[in-house]
Amino acid sequence: MNRKPVVAGVFYPSGKNMLVDTIEDLFMGPIGPGKLPEPKDELLRKPVGLISPHAGYVYSGQVAAWGYYELSKKGKPSTVILIGPNHTGYGPAVSVYPSGTWETPLGEIEVDEDAVKVITENSDIAQADLSAHAFEHSIEVQLPFLQYLYGNSFKIVPITMKDQSPRSSEDLSRVISKYLEFNPSTVVIASTDLNHYESQWTTVKKDSLIIEAIEESDLEKLYIYIYENNITMCGYGAVAVLILLNLGKPQILKHATSGDVSGDTTQVVGYLSVFYD
Repeated sequence: MNRKPVVAGVFYPSGKNMLVDTIEDLFMGPIGPGKLPEPKDELLRKPVGLISPHAGYVYSGQVAAWGYYELSKKGKPSTVILIGPNHTGYGPAVSVYPSGTWETPLGEIEVDEDAVKVITENSDIAQADLSAHAFEHSIEVQLPFLQYLYGNSFKIVPITMKDQSPRSSEDLSRVISKYLEFNPSTVVIASTDLNHYESQWTTVKKDSLIIEAIEESDLEKLYIYIYENNITMCGYGAVAVLILLNLGKPQILKHATSGDVSGDTTQVVGYLSVFYD
């Protein structure tokens, strides 16, 4: 099955040339890295991880560009496992897109059916499913950045988490680890925004707690901070998977809010880019 884009023209441009120009503007933007990536041609020699935001590019794209700039320096992935929250409520607790391709204005990317099989056959929770991905944006918005770097030469494993409990994150990290043992040229991307729709001051304060937990790779602290402080981070389960995978030291690349772009600091959303190597 070919999964057509559902947020092209809304979260990012629907035209190929305009999309490429927009991505380059995000790299060069005032809160972006300030330079364009020059991706390496050789395959990744070890798995790496990335935390990346998933709002409209105008708001979160410059923060996302930091992670993709760092990724470009490490080598080319053969497979990218993308884990995001389930915003729509459709589908099972953890949904893995089973086969076919995902399309964006930059072309089609093949789903890695072998990786899907390893994950779904060894997981206690994850199921092969289409419905959870039909209208979900958290994975789709990552793809044009990857295509900008690597064309359509890599495969993907799209995973959405409706159940983001520690149990689900532990289960997913276990089965992904099994896959990574034999497939080192893999990137694992956790797609998440941080605190939602509070003031700049409140959001920066709450986001700092999340950043602390990530820097310390402290899974218990991540969940405690979220629940005790009512932090409306949407993809915490995906971040928990990355913490458990232990792919390397987390490098905090960039944190900003929608208010840093729009100038409206009354109700903002926090964005974070982190690289694991």
